[in-house]
This record gives sequence, C-alpha cells and structure tokens, in this order.
Amino acid sequence: SFVSSCWPGTMGSTYSTESGSETGDRSDAAATADSQTTSNCYGFSKQEAQHLSTLRRLVSQEQQKSEQNDFVALLWRCSNLLSLNTPSPCITNASDIEAHLGQHSPSQLVLVQKRCQQLEILLSTFPSLKKINHVLENIFMNNDHFLEKVSNILGVQGQYQKDSLEFVCNMCNTGDESIAAKDLVELCYHTASALHYILQEHAFDDTKLTETMNISGEYAMIQSMTNSLLEYAKSSRDNHYFGGYSDPSANTDTSDAAIIEGRVTKREFSEWQRKVVPDLIFCSVAKFHHILFFPPECSQSQQHTPKPFPIVRSSEEITSQTYTKVKEGEIMPISSHLFGKNTMSATDCTATTLLSPPVFAFASISMSKFGEKWYRIFAGETDGWTFQSLEHSILGYEGPTLLVIQAHSNHNKNETVTLGAYSASKWEKNKKDFFGTSDCFLFQLQPVMRVLKPLPKMGTRGGHYMYFHSNTNVNTSNPSRKDDMALGLGFGGTVRHPRLFIDSHLEECSVSHQDTSFEEGYLGLPPSDDPFSSQSLSSALHIDSLEIYAVGNEDTIRKGFKAQYQHRDIADATLRNARTVDKAAFLGDMRNGVMETKAFAHLGQVDGRAQGCMKGEEDGKPSGL
Repeated sequence: SFVSSCWPGTMGSTYSTESGSETGDRSDAAATADSQTTSNCYGFSKQEAQHLSTLRRLVSQEQQKSEQNDFVALLWRCSNLLSLNTPSPCITNASDIEAHLGQHSPSQLVLVQKRCQQLEILLSTFPSLKKINHVLENIFMNNDHFLEKVSNILGVQGQYQKDSLEFVCNMCNTGDESIAAKDLVELCYHTASALHYILQEHAFDDTKLTETMNISGEYAMIQSMTNSLLEYAKSSRDNHYFGGYSDPSANTDTSDAAIIEGRVTKREFSEWQRKVVPDLIFCSVAKFHHILFFPPECSQSQQHTPKPFPIVRSSEEITSQTYTKVKEGEIMPISSHLFGKNTMSATDCTATTLLSPPVFAFASISMSKFGEKWYRIFAGETDGWTFQSLEHSILGYEGPTLLVIQAHSNHNKNETVTLGAYSASKWEKNKKDFFGTSDCFLFQLQPVMRVLKPLPKMGTRGGHYMYFHSNTNVNTSNPSRKDDMALGLGFGGTVRHPRLFIDSHLEECSVSHQDTSFEEGYLGLPPSDDPFSSQSLSSALHIDSLEIYAVGNEDTIRKGFKAQYQHRDIADATLRNARTVDKAAFLGDMRNGVMETKAFAHLGQVDGRAQGCMKGEEDGKPSGL
C-alpha cells in the first residue's frame, strides 16, 4: 500500500506486520521505489509518517478480527496504545502492546482504558460524531492516498480546505445533491466540543461529563450559524452569485424549495465557510482528527498539540496587585450574560471545563484572534454603567479588544440581539474624527450570525473604523454654539451618525445596514418591509449587557496592560501637576483682579492708610466705607 511504502518498517522497525499479511507482503525493491517518489510525505516528518503508517496497520489488523462497529473508538484505542507504549522489538499488534504495557507500565494501560471510556461518553453525548465512522474507515482501509488525505484533513501544509470540506460534506450527505445545513454546523460544533473535553482529564466523571452542558445555549448558537448559512445560500441563489462569479445554471425554483427545507449544496457551504467562518473546520474537524491520530503523549508528532478552547477570565488576574492564586489552575470567578460562568460554581475557583458556545463561534471566525486568551476589562454590571468607568477601563490598553453587546428592541423585550465589534487598534479619546486600522470587523451572533469586514479605503472614502468622543466641544468665539458630533463610541458611518453606536449614557445602541467603511449587511433586528419605517434602514436597541475583552496571546495581552499601567501613571501625574498649577494661577488671578472678588480688598485699604488716605479718596470721593 501507499502508506507502507513511505519509509517501510516504522518506528525504526520496532513494529512490523506479520509475514504474509496484506500490508507486509511487499518486496524491498518496490518499497524503496515508492519511498523515493513520496519522500516529502505531504508535510509530515519522517517520524509522523511512520507513526501514521504503523497506526494504519494496527487498525487494519484490529478491524479484521474485531466485531466492533465504532471505527472512531477503535482508532482512538490504537493511537493511544501506540503513543504510550515503550518500543519493544517483539510487538506486532495491538494486543501485544496491551500485554507489554500491562507488564511494564500498568499505569499507562489504565490511562488508555480511561481514555477509551471517555470517548464512549463523548460518542453518546454527541451522536453526530458517529457520522465520522464510515468516511474515516474508508480513508484508512481503502484509500491509496492515505497520507495525502490525512495531511489535507489536518491542514498540515495549510491547505486543508478542499479535502476537509469534502470530508465534512460526505459525513452529512444522505445521497442527495444538497445537504442539511444544520447537520453540517452541528457536526462541526460537536467535533469541537469533543476536542475541548477530551483534552481535559478532569472534564469527566466515571460515566458522564463532570459539568452539565448549556444545552439551550448550544442549540441557539448552532441555529444562529445555520440561519447564517441558509441566508447566504438564499442570497447567492437569488443573485446567481458564488464566490465572485455568477452561476447561470442555478435553478431558482428548486433552490427556493431546498432553502425552505434547510438544505444547501457543497459549493454554498464552502463559500459561506470561506467568507463568514474561515476557521470553522480548522478549529473543529481538523483539530479533533489531529488528536485522534496523535494523542497528547505522541512523541512522534512535531505538530503543535491542540489545546482546549479558552475561557473568559478577569483582567484583575493580571492587573491587581492583591490577587493571588490559592492553587495552580484556579482563576478569579466572573459571570457573563453571554459567556456564562468561568468556574465550576459561583464559590469555586476551579476553571470550568465547559465550552462556551460564543467562544466557539469567535474561534471559527479566527483562531489567531480568539483561540488563545480572553480577559474581561469592562462589564457594565460590575464596573458601573457610566461612560467614565468605561473610559478608565479601555483607554491606554494597547492591544486587540472585543466589544460585545446584548440588547433588545425598544418595542418588544423578547426581540433580543447579540452584536458588537472587534479591533486590533487601541482606543483614543476625543480625536474629533475616526481612528484605527482596517484590522477590525463588525459582527452579530444572534439571531443570525453575520461578519461584516472592513472595506478598503479609497481616497477620502471609507477608513471610518473607530470612533470615541465623550466631550462636547464649545466654540470659543461663540460659546452658545456647540459641535454636533455624536457623544459615545462607535464604528463606521460618520461622526454624527456612526454605523454601530453606543451613546454616552450606555443605554442605547443604534445600528444601520450600510456605510463606506464596512461591508453591507443588517445588524440588530430584522429590517422592516415598510420602506417608510424607521427600522427599514436602521434600528435602535436598548442595551442589556455590555462587555469588552482583551483577546490574543498571553504576551500581547500582558504588553497591552503594561502600556495601560504606564498610561494611567502619566495621566495621574499630569492631573496632579494641573491641580498645583491651577491653584497658584487661581490665587494669582484673584490677587491681580482678573477675577472679581473682595478677598484682597483689605490689603489695598491698608496700603491706602499708609499714604494718609483711603482707597477711593484720592480724587476727593468717599471711600464708601
């Protein structure tokens, strides 16, 4: 076979198939010839290719003699045995490895058994994982391009899209030309969840997950992403448009029927995934299969071992000088309307093992932006609903931030939306104009997931990315005339009407569907069909929750907080100097008569007595005293 030909005799010939077996019956000459033609091994190192080759042979042997129908469970057992075993020249199959571990390293054998039990829990918790069995078995048992397929699925060479998409679609395909949109999204979410839990030993009790999952939150996020996919497919079909070119063969009648049934084509799923959630498959299906092939202890893997999805944490863990961890792994408890609790209980400091559905959604947008650390730097519920507290929290921080708003309609409290913006630029106050770079975007998570990317700046058109204005500027020549710039913070639009805007009272949020700085698309409530309705082009919302997070890697976030600390030191020093100067100037102005006051009148009167007259009597006028 192709895999056996790539460096025949794997793991330094530690493991070899028995003589006469299907995969071990090849001549040395043929093996050498094939090895030379596949020397690159599709991005895998020699050790990784050897590991996969051996794993394939072990799985093939076990599959032939086992009655087990769950191929994923079989693969997981074999990969863990292979990764945890100490090499021995007498080992030829999985049973021999188990016997070897039981004799020389019983604890490792117990770990393998424990992990197999954990996977069984996940397979029963997330039924869609069983869809992987047939497709994965076909790649392992019948494909002559095994390494190439595995490399593309895992994204080893950064080119996982084509085969990964095909892999996902094949798992959800029931034989029709179209596929249920919800099945595609659900499969990605469930593989991401399985990856998240299997990387945390303490996420499991004996026969179940340690914590109760947020079923309603998971369903809402899966539905929101499904709605987004169907919306994109409908728009594409209506315009006969797919990824930059038209599709004249599209049948509108059948397309509408498929949309109503909630079905999309592979092409529509591919284009939606590329445009809205480019890291969806990478953060779920690809990483889950990476851990299936290369468990955490696999020394042969030179790829980075996947990590669980991040949890939200308090910025006080970095900025507070009084906060100290009681134990390693403990965190400061916080609670969020959107992301939930970050600890197992309100009184516990042990980090939660649950996957937050919104964190998964953001990771699917960009793993590099949202896949590592999250620290909350502002929350209206805890820091206060004032613009001053928001200013204090974000000004001076030099790093990427994520602003998340939960709001409801002013006409109906049951109509709720979750939306916001991301920016890699620092916040600046009272610039009288927009600032920031194009490394930003607007988004909506509920009820329909949308991502609106920045548009390129064309001369004076566009480039209105970030806005932050809290002081009304008074015209010095005409104090009664004030500017009409919007007071608050926002993104896009104009200084009078930003596209996404939060007022300075932190009560109202207004959104519109179009400007010159971000892609066209509706945020907030669904648009009204009435062209004269105020909600047809924009909508006003009442804010229920407002949170801002510092996101990125640990080094970036710590540098950001260090810059904010220095910014506050400079601001405090400037304020102290201003108070001292202002006090001296105030007394000087009073003494010099710039400010009308009688505080120093007695000094002038004393001066007058010294010259034989009172002030005001020099011209023969009474002093008035």
